[in-house]
Amino acid sequence: MQPKSLSRRRFLQTTAAIGAGGLLIGCTSDSSGPEMQLRHGNVAPEGEMDNWLFIGTDNHIILTTPCAEMGQGVNTSIAQLVVDELDADWETIEVRQAPLSSKFNSGMGMQLTGGSASIHHFYMPMRQIGAGARQLILKAAAAQLNTQVDQLTTNNAQVIFNGQAYPYGQFAADAASLPLPDPVILKSDQQTKLIGQGVTHLDTRKRITGQANYGIDVQVPNMLNATIVQAPVFGTQPESWNEQAALQVTGVKKILKIDHALVVVADKYWQAKKGAAALQATFTKPTLDKPGHNTAEVRQAYIEALNKQGKAQLDQPHIIDVEYSVPWLAHTTMEPMNCTAWVQTDRVDIWLPTQSHTSTADAATAVTGLDREQVYIHNQLLGGAFGRRGESDFVTQAVTVSKMMQQPVKLIWSREEDVQHDFYRPMVISRMQVGLDANYKPVAWHQQMASSSILKRLTKSSLPKFLNWLPLTNFIGDPIVSIGSEHIPYLPTETEPEMDMLLVDTNIPVGLWRAVGHSYTSFFIEGIIDEAANMAQEDPYLYRTKLISHSPREKAVLDKAAQQANWGQAPANHFQGISLTYAFESYIGVVVEISVDNKAVTVHKVTCAVDCGKVINPNGAKAQIEGGINFALSAAMQGEITVEDGRVQQSNFHDYPILRLAQAPVIDVHLLASQEAPTGLGEVSVPPLAPALANALVAAGQPRVRDLPFSKAGFYLA
Repeated sequence: MQPKSLSRRRFLQTTAAIGAGGLLIGCTSDSSGPEMQLRHGNVAPEGEMDNWLFIGTDNHIILTTPCAEMGQGVNTSIAQLVVDELDADWETIEVRQAPLSSKFNSGMGMQLTGGSASIHHFYMPMRQIGAGARQLILKAAAAQLNTQVDQLTTNNAQVIFNGQAYPYGQFAADAASLPLPDPVILKSDQQTKLIGQGVTHLDTRKRITGQANYGIDVQVPNMLNATIVQAPVFGTQPESWNEQAALQVTGVKKILKIDHALVVVADKYWQAKKGAAALQATFTKPTLDKPGHNTAEVRQAYIEALNKQGKAQLDQPHIIDVEYSVPWLAHTTMEPMNCTAWVQTDRVDIWLPTQSHTSTADAATAVTGLDREQVYIHNQLLGGAFGRRGESDFVTQAVTVSKMMQQPVKLIWSREEDVQHDFYRPMVISRMQVGLDANYKPVAWHQQMASSSILKRLTKSSLPKFLNWLPLTNFIGDPIVSIGSEHIPYLPTETEPEMDMLLVDTNIPVGLWRAVGHSYTSFFIEGIIDEAANMAQEDPYLYRTKLISHSPREKAVLDKAAQQANWGQAPANHFQGISLTYAFESYIGVVVEISVDNKAVTVHKVTCAVDCGKVINPNGAKAQIEGGINFALSAAMQGEITVEDGRVQQSNFHDYPILRLAQAPVIDVHLLASQEAPTGLGEVSVPPLAPALANALVAAGQPRVRDLPFSKAGFYLA
């Protein structure tokens, strides 16, 4: 691969001589996509930096990363890109989280980490920053050392000349005054040292030794702690509560009523928790003007919408006419929702784990009336997110309470509040009519999908630019809910699938959940294809390969997964299921190997083959795939949120269980070599697990499961 040259039209030079601190270089994002404009100057790294890379005169190098670190290792991969191009010292570079600034907007047009898009968006910009800074340092060094640039080399943040090593810091101030390089030259694959190499995450040691700071760990001087009791029925209000009983609990300072909730403020969290229990709060009776009183009611509303729409009438020799469904699902991040806020007259400081600086800032300005420039966000490590921490409901609450108390306040939700007041993955019912020709090949695909809308709520929030970035489908309705349904690789290239998107308003709040619509549309598609293979009496893997010969990348991951899983050669009493997913511009093939004892399912092994373009950190990439598989297995087998009398019935892990260590399968991940630009990775392994498991159960002689979770059909993890 030849070095890439980037032309002047991709860059805009701005220079500011503010001090003698060193070289600062960064980008200004174009909201239309990942293309960035390079900028640089000479500044000291005092206070909050809104620039990306700083090389101090003392050789201290600071990288400010635009992405939220939620365990996916993105900041390690970002650092690899910059350090490799810069030829910096991997062991000494300091990595910081970005403050609130539009300069750190992603290709989504906002300051947001999500959509498995971080490396996809920042791959080229971060390489440009590192390479551009290195070229500036070399040019400044050549002038100081009275030589030519081609006589100099670099290594570990040092310029090498005539056997002598000079630290980058010696040239940083001079470099800041030079014009930006034109063009910026990136290293070839042969020249890179860190890109493509498996390295340990930068924060691993801190995480395993307990030194890492998550949002829930924040301590601020003069800080109070609070917890919340929210209305159990969505949309209702507190009606009565025993304030005196709560105030008698040691440490409890105040009981506050805010929208739909009561907040107990105390010196310590456990004191606030005990005070909340003492409230014995009651709430107003619900007036549910939309379906949402119970799960059966919502499901019936969906069915009525589907019945009114009706099915497609097909005339192919063979017809598959089936109905699939999935339930509401909660996020249940390891770290419950929390936020520490300090509202002052002229500023508001917010410490929290968030995916979205933009949504956080919008919530703060709405509550305080302050300008955006008066909002200071201190993002911490995130104990899981899965889309939930892109929301700002808990931010609004914390800022409101701090404003009322006139002190810094840390608000922490209990696990029960976290489960019962989520923005859930939607419940969906899908009816599909697929026409097969005389050879049992699919030639017509019609789908009627009933769900509630995520898009409707988001258009009223701070996310319109995100919606512009979203890869929209050809279907009418909500492209977030239906995403994935438009890609049916098994159809002839000239045949497009058809869909009727039926949106039903409910009282159940829904939002972005890991893999979003892909998490169930893959279940529908891959289930149908397996049913078609069974009708044709063909091997499910071989049946698929014949249909996707026109898509080499999809065929490659499917073939690799089957090969590595020893497809068709499972041990005695073991059974295999296969699936294929295209999501977030990446391709993944999955084979699940199981055994079944009555209704007890043991998932022995999951084999994955992934094409996500160029891989920056194979260790981190495999870890993300493994995490997604276990996350998806929990959801597929036993994940379900139900509503009765307007209330979410689940409350904690005893009735919303997650996978236990002894139940986790062996996961074998294979990353296909690619010269394509990096694509999404964090969510791509979630969608294919459920259909591969369903298909394995059929192979084991069990009835086809079309209604998740599998526990509804009596199956459970051994």
